[in-house]
Amino acid sequence: MSLGKTRGRPADAPPPPLDLWRVRDFVVLWWAQVTSRVGTQISQFVLPLLVLDATGSAGTAGLITALEQVPYVLLAIPAGALVERWNRRVVLVAGNFLRAGMFGLLAGYLLAGGTSIPAIAATVFCSGVVYVFFDVANSTVFPRILPAHELARATGWVEGTTALTEVLGPALGGALVGLGTHALQGAGYAFGVDALTYLVAGLGVLCVRTSLSPPPAAVRTPLGASIRAGVGHLLRDGRLRRLALANFVNIVALGTVWLSFMALMKSEFHLDSTHTGLLLALGAASGILGSFCSGILDRRLGPYGVMLLAGAGWAAGELIIAAAPAPWVAVLGLALALWVAPPYFSTLYAYRMAIIPQEMHARINSLYRLLAQAGLPVGLSVGGLLLDTVGARAFLLLVAAVFLATAVTVQLRAPRAPAPAADPP
Repeated sequence: MSLGKTRGRPADAPPPPLDLWRVRDFVVLWWAQVTSRVGTQISQFVLPLLVLDATGSAGTAGLITALEQVPYVLLAIPAGALVERWNRRVVLVAGNFLRAGMFGLLAGYLLAGGTSIPAIAATVFCSGVVYVFFDVANSTVFPRILPAHELARATGWVEGTTALTEVLGPALGGALVGLGTHALQGAGYAFGVDALTYLVAGLGVLCVRTSLSPPPAAVRTPLGASIRAGVGHLLRDGRLRRLALANFVNIVALGTVWLSFMALMKSEFHLDSTHTGLLLALGAASGILGSFCSGILDRRLGPYGVMLLAGAGWAAGELIIAAAPAPWVAVLGLALALWVAPPYFSTLYAYRMAIIPQEMHARINSLYRLLAQAGLPVGLSVGGLLLDTVGARAFLLLVAAVFLATAVTVQLRAPRAPAPAADPP
């Protein structure tokens, strides 16, 4: 695709921005992601509510929900090296179709009257295995389609629509559960819709024209040597190492935000799943606004400034939820916490991709995201147990302290700009 020439533009000037709407394969992949993420948000909302209703235990709900992330801990390192050897278009299509089949079978099982929690847990775990390879491919495909200077803006678009799915998913999930005569039947409807979104997303990826095949050198490199090179690079690069560790802690805390909000709505305000879903959707709407601010905040604050803002926003949001005398006040705290998430993730993604060598994108991203994905089951399982032990309000205060401590620690280790040279006497 020709980017065109600007008459009279200096040779060292940055390239003119692309009209992303005209980059066909970006739009196809973007909307495939939007479609599948709507279904994912529906399931992520319905699953803990389903287990809460069946067992009455937030700890069990957290553990079952965390199962989908456990395979990432086990498989992320080899998955990064393997995906660099495979056609990423095939990986994306297979990932969508396999998850469509899994959740379609789970929907049929629940609608037929199945009630086994182990059967639900097995589906969640198998879906997590497929997700490892899908996510590694998905997180590194845009650099194959777009020039480097467009990645930050394109990621902002993705984060904005991700925030939109966080609005639609809980609202649709609550409505679908409400269609059933009981929670299991309603969950069957929800998982059926999730399966349909994966099917549509897979058909969309089939329409991608850009070659996503691996370079011959990646196929020839021994697998063990490829893995060792990726691990060694991450360990040697202090910036990447510190960002990965800080992101892990943030993800541990973020993994508990929705679960603690749901537990508070159920235990303190006695709301049903439909009303809880609507409140979550209202809170998540702020993420759409946050995505529009991503570029401005990145230019004005830089990656480390955005991390500090995000940590402070998450901490303040958790404190508001903890002190909320009514559900609408808790929604304001949730909205603040979710508003800062898109700038954080889009800015850190663009910064990370800029400092990782392109030929190592899949390997380094798989390691980076290994820590991030490991944080989710840790947060959900430990958070669920603590919620059962100390209650929702005390737990929210604890999470606020974690967010704030992480943000301050990152700032203390942030790279400092060199001091300006003194003027000659």
